[in-house]
Amino acid sequence: MADFKDTGLIMSGDIFMAEVDANGKFGALNGPMNVPSLSITPTSVNRISRPSFQKDNYGQALDAVNLPSDSASVTIQFDSMPAAMLAETLGGTAELADAEADSVTGEALTLTEGAWAALPHSSLATGSVVVTKDATDVTADCDINLSAGLIKARTAAAAGDVTVDYDTEAVTGHRVMGDTEISKPRYILVDGINLATGKRTRVEIFRAVLSADQATELMGTEFITGQLSGSLVVPPGKGAAYTATMYS
Repeated sequence: MADFKDTGLIMSGDIFMAEVDANGKFGALNGPMNVPSLSITPTSVNRISRPSFQKDNYGQALDAVNLPSDSASVTIQFDSMPAAMLAETLGGTAELADAEADSVTGEALTLTEGAWAALPHSSLATGSVVVTKDATDVTADCDINLSAGLIKARTAAAAGDVTVDYDTEAVTGHRVMGDTEISKPRYILVDGINLATGKRTRVEIFRAVLSADQATELMGTEFITGQLSGSLVVPPGKGAAYTATMYS
């Protein structure tokens, strides 16, 4: 082992995360993420001692053993929020939401004066919506929200059972399926630097079984943050739940 040298440690780093299987094999890494906090809590223990009742050392421990009571754990907070990380934040999964342009004819809908009715599609094409009631075009008596796919009758004449013709625009994106993944086994990599010394650091968490553990304020005035926490697991052949390497 190298000679001891007194240095402090403040880490900054690029952090990546990937899904990992029970054997510690991980897939594609998401990142680098902006992570304000990544904390590891060592295994908690039950301290068991054998106290002395002898007169010369009464009350002192003759033997002491620490037994594990709970495994080591990790908590990661992040404010990088593409769809994949929003899915992590909401305890869900992400899937593609791509759709080609389409044309719909004769969609049945019931309109209520002064309230919105939802079509089964959103992202409607500008100028494509035609609302018909009793063979009469009542589009001019309606408000139309193209983005959300909503129609509202402004007058009693447009209210009631109608049919709607419209076109949809092609869209690309991702959809988060909320609360569909309670247990999230993840590999975490920190490619870092010690700001006190300028030397490289590297932290690998081989398998953390995480879950989303805080409420998500979707309509706040601050950037959305996510938080995952859970237990660290030692995969076969690793010998440890994680490693922290300090390069010289």
